[in-house]
Amino acid sequence: MVNSEAIDDDFICSFISTPDGLPILLMNILEEFDEDIELKRFNIYKIHPDFEILDKKEILITSDLLKKGKFSEADDFQIDYALDFLEKHPKFKPMIKEAQSQSVNDFKIMLRSIREAFFGDIDYF
Repeated sequence: MVNSEAIDDDFICSFISTPDGLPILLMNILEEFDEDIELKRFNIYKIHPDFEILDKKEILITSDLLKKGKFSEADDFQIDYALDFLEKHPKFKPMIKEAQSQSVNDFKIMLRSIREAFFGDIDYF
């Protein structure tokens, strides 16, 4: 599902420099290739402090949904957030095999399975 051939240092550098909120799911995928990716993004905050605010958006919304007991909605939000990011920044689609040719529903299934591989069956509390 993850296209390791598309991911190199330039890809990661471009990703962490993106002036948008970076989806947690995609960060976790790339962390498998660069364990310092979060530190690198943090260093970008020194130059662009507004990026930190953008990155927190997903966390705040997900946290709010979880506090309300909306676990399925929180899961769907994170997947949709990653999908929206990839639609807005198509140069990062190659990190997911065949992302260009997948229908939205197939792509959601792929992201969900990738999410489960990283987080397992999530028990939020």
